[in-house]
Amino acid sequence: MTWAGCGEPHAIFSGGARYVPPSAARRVDREAFEQLTEQGLTVGKGLDPDFEDVLHVLDRPHTEYFAHIRNGDAQYGVLVAIRGRSAVLARHRDRTVHLRSLGDRDYPTVLAGQLPRYRPAHVETFSLPKDDLGGLAGLLESPHGMGFLHVARRAGGGERVEAPTPVGYLDSDTGRLGFAHTEGGHLTVFAGEPGQLAARLAAVRAGLS
Repeated sequence: MTWAGCGEPHAIFSGGARYVPPSAARRVDREAFEQLTEQGLTVGKGLDPDFEDVLHVLDRPHTEYFAHIRNGDAQYGVLVAIRGRSAVLARHRDRTVHLRSLGDRDYPTVLAGQLPRYRPAHVETFSLPKDDLGGLAGLLESPHGMGFLHVARRAGGGERVEAPTPVGYLDSDTGRLGFAHTEGGHLTVFAGEPGQLAARLAAVRAGLS
């Protein structure tokens, strides 16, 4: 991303960084450029302008919805980055990144749709104090998967502000349970349906306005 004048990569791209000694920098840059060329992302000796636009959306989005996901032994990250009228979906797994441009969409729903499929738990929504999680112990033992969905924004393109509490989910034998922090130091637990997770994430985003 430095070729496009961008800053540090987003947190979902962490885990793939490696030290490159100065003596190998030119070779590594050349190999990276060749890989981009194979994907049709370069023009002449530079990056394709459309690809550069995508990188700038990822670099300083006005709003971002992102998730850190564990599914069994696999872990990956997903980012929905919105800047002006442009939006990009990025998935990072096993040091491979997939990018896709998005139109005008319900972006929390887009992010929730990137979670691995799992049946929702058949539970009624309930709340409990965050320091009284004993009642959940039986439901949360040995989860098959879990994830945290976050929101951040840059008002007017300024300083990045991330919501202090994410929306989360756990996949257990009971099904997928969603949970979200609410006012008064409580945790709300609900059936982990994509629509409910997206609605909770949208509510967190509204709190950043």
